[in-house]
Amino acid sequence: MILPILAQIRRVARSGDTVRAWAMFGTAGLLQSNDTEALTLKGRLLKDQALRSEGAERTTLLDEAQQAYLQAAGGCRATYPLINAATLAFLNDQSAAAADLARKVLALLDSGDHEQETRYWLAATAAEAHLLLGEEAASQTALRQAMAAAPEAWEDHAATLRQFHQILTRQGRPTAILDPLRPPPSLYFSGIIGLPENEAEAHRKIEAALDDIGPGAAFGALAAGADIVIAECVIARGAQLHVVLPTALDIFRQTSVGQFGNHWLARFDRLIEMADSLEAPENIATLSGAAIDKGSEIAMGLALRRAEALATQAIALHVGRASDTPAPSHRLWQARGLPIHDIVLTQSLPPPGNRLAMAVNKAMLVATTRLAPTMQESSNGLHFLMFDDVATALLQGCALLKARPDHGLALEYKTLPRTDNIDSEEWLAMLLAPAAPAGCLCMPWPQAAAMALQGDGYRFEIAGEVMTRQGDCPVGHYYSSSH
Repeated sequence: MILPILAQIRRVARSGDTVRAWAMFGTAGLLQSNDTEALTLKGRLLKDQALRSEGAERTTLLDEAQQAYLQAAGGCRATYPLINAATLAFLNDQSAAAADLARKVLALLDSGDHEQETRYWLAATAAEAHLLLGEEAASQTALRQAMAAAPEAWEDHAATLRQFHQILTRQGRPTAILDPLRPPPSLYFSGIIGLPENEAEAHRKIEAALDDIGPGAAFGALAAGADIVIAECVIARGAQLHVVLPTALDIFRQTSVGQFGNHWLARFDRLIEMADSLEAPENIATLSGAAIDKGSEIAMGLALRRAEALATQAIALHVGRASDTPAPSHRLWQARGLPIHDIVLTQSLPPPGNRLAMAVNKAMLVATTRLAPTMQESSNGLHFLMFDDVATALLQGCALLKARPDHGLALEYKTLPRTDNIDSEEWLAMLLAPAAPAGCLCMPWPQAAAMALQGDGYRFEIAGEVMTRQGDCPVGHYYSSSH
């Protein structure tokens, strides 16, 4: 029975890791399968490869994907493979064939004699067929019906919107008509400590910003002050709250909340209870500027990943003072051209807390073999490179894997006390490198999520856990050939 392996490959494909999904498909012996489900998945995987290719390779892959979908449709009365074959024909400059297939899809839907599908997918399929035929009004009507049938099926909406975006772009028509149908944006939030006892100004400005943004999920820390006010407003609106702390929970609760008053502790504890998720690195026991920067990058990366998965937008919201200078993570966000909504408070107080500890962020690449002459050798026979910033480490890792795709690497992004005496043996990357698959960067999760901030293509996919002497470590995998 091949259904379990098909489901596993489909999950990998949906995550965006086309290279790995195609390798799994071949390893499972499915390339020559005549099974309808296998053919449908084959068409999807070939389509994903085609959309990342150019020229003759793109044309060939689009044709192979179309044929796989047509073969799948030939063995059943299913609308899904047929509409995909129609869209692929259109994207491959076969307009007449696309129109013919689109009319067949509509006829099949009108007959009612087709395999069962959800109300959402039936309406979305009709909308796509009408779009291919240039019937804009009918397409928009069917698309609205689809969204109304499953208003919170965000991942399904995202798949449809991506397909429509490709068609509209190929037709030379504006894609702005899709914007009102996109899922609510993802929000990264941050703010100052030191609000006055009267929070009226902060509340008013934050509520106005959230009215404007309308987030579906928010990612950030919960320091006493603006962070907590933003999170409370997010929860009150029914949006998801994902808490990302820079230190262990008890350390953060004491240093960033408790010392500013017990009234903040009660609000913090309530939000932790109501949060949809919590990330808090247990191995970071001291609050530092470096830890805060890395925590912000992780929260930003998680917001970007959600936005990408749902075909929506990621927006940053920051509450500060006029005299503030942008944090390093915010400069990275702005350098990507990502939108940021700044709120400046006229009434705020300087934080009375203790000074932050001194620390730095470093990155390490580890391989089981010396892949570059500059690599140092550890006492356990592994080879590593140390970097002052993770972006350079990521680029170097990709370059090494491109040159040596038969090897894997481990990458770690770590906050360290400010010291020249760095013990390479204490790095988790040393334990992960032997488990890194060929052609892959293996990185601890959730710090791997921060890599999304470095560029659109740097998406590490959750790949389960690796057993180490430090315990089971959740990891993300990135295959450099997919960039």
